[in-house]
Amino acid sequence: MSLTKSKTSAKRKKAEPRHESPALAYFHRQWQAIEKLQAKLAKQEQEGADIYQRFVSDIEPLEREQCGLIFQLCQRLAGFTARKSFTQWQREMLHGWIDELMGYLESNPFRGELDLESLYMAVQAGSVSQLDDDQLEASCDFITDMLQEAFGESPDDIELLLEMVRNPEKLRDYMQAQAQKQGGDEHEWDDDAPDCGDDPFANDEAFARWQDHHDMADPDEVARVEQLLDNSSLKQLYRKLAMTLHPDREQDPVKREEKSRLMGELSHAWETRDMFTLLHLAHTHLPEADKLLSEENLVAINPALWQKKRELEICFYSGPEGVQGVILHKFKQRSKKKTDLAFEEHQHYLQRDIKQLHGQLATITTLATLKPYLAERWDARQHAIWDEEPDFDEIFFR
Repeated sequence: MSLTKSKTSAKRKKAEPRHESPALAYFHRQWQAIEKLQAKLAKQEQEGADIYQRFVSDIEPLEREQCGLIFQLCQRLAGFTARKSFTQWQREMLHGWIDELMGYLESNPFRGELDLESLYMAVQAGSVSQLDDDQLEASCDFITDMLQEAFGESPDDIELLLEMVRNPEKLRDYMQAQAQKQGGDEHEWDDDAPDCGDDPFANDEAFARWQDHHDMADPDEVARVEQLLDNSSLKQLYRKLAMTLHPDREQDPVKREEKSRLMGELSHAWETRDMFTLLHLAHTHLPEADKLLSEENLVAINPALWQKKRELEICFYSGPEGVQGVILHKFKQRSKKKTDLAFEEHQHYLQRDIKQLHGQLATITTLATLKPYLAERWDARQHAIWDEEPDFDEIFFR
């Protein structure tokens, strides 16, 4: 071993405090790990906030403008769905285009208050007017299967089914009535479970993160913590903290205001049985805190610290949730230069698409101006199909 390595090892060993109690040594190791994770989370949160604010300032207005133009184009295209002069492939391309645009709007959190339901109704009304008897029957069968799967029953009245096909509002009203009839509250959900209904980016990851947190809340562990907080030594810790942080004992107005905040935090922690906050305040403001932690205390405290560290690890590695999390994932890169490039590329994409949408809205005013766009989409699809086909060598020379 080199002399340099020996000195480094000696310094490291010297820097690490030795504790006679293994439980107390474990307590300090967990506490150091928690503090490091908290610092990382604070940095991650600040970086996320900066990137999110930059997105709101530079990108979100373009996202909203793009959504508004896409909605206008959908409305324009929906007006052509009832026309009879389309060939089958043209009608197929038209509906495919509308479905693609509406799918984009449905998944975009920046669409604002755009009325997608009325747009869907307009497309459906125009489409149904072109269906023949066989297609109407197939649509009735589709609705029947859908209602059977959703509610276990469907109407036998063919006229009612046809009315639902022709008028989507009738289908929506029927489904709402069935949901109320069967009772929408037959499942009791946990009040603190994540509500993902309004978040277009929500997925199973957020719910899994919540589930992991709840899985860690072992009832026996909770009971041990409750018992520990009723222990006289932790009550003594609380009283000493209350005396140290009480604002009436402070003359400096600035320090008095800070102590008022800390005292409120301490009182809330005691009322809510938040042992970690109590220990954090003691660790920060009470030098003699270690002396008040007996071996019996540490038996219950150390598992709780491990749980806290695990929760922080989950938060750090999973990152922020919702829209802000998706934005951070897309734009936060390994360097500032690459982050700037990610913003620049997305901004240019939006600007190009907005320009293209303006051009389409200005051009597509009649069937004659629409059909070249449909032909272009048909050609693109045919090329895509051809590219997916195996070539001559793959078929005959395997």
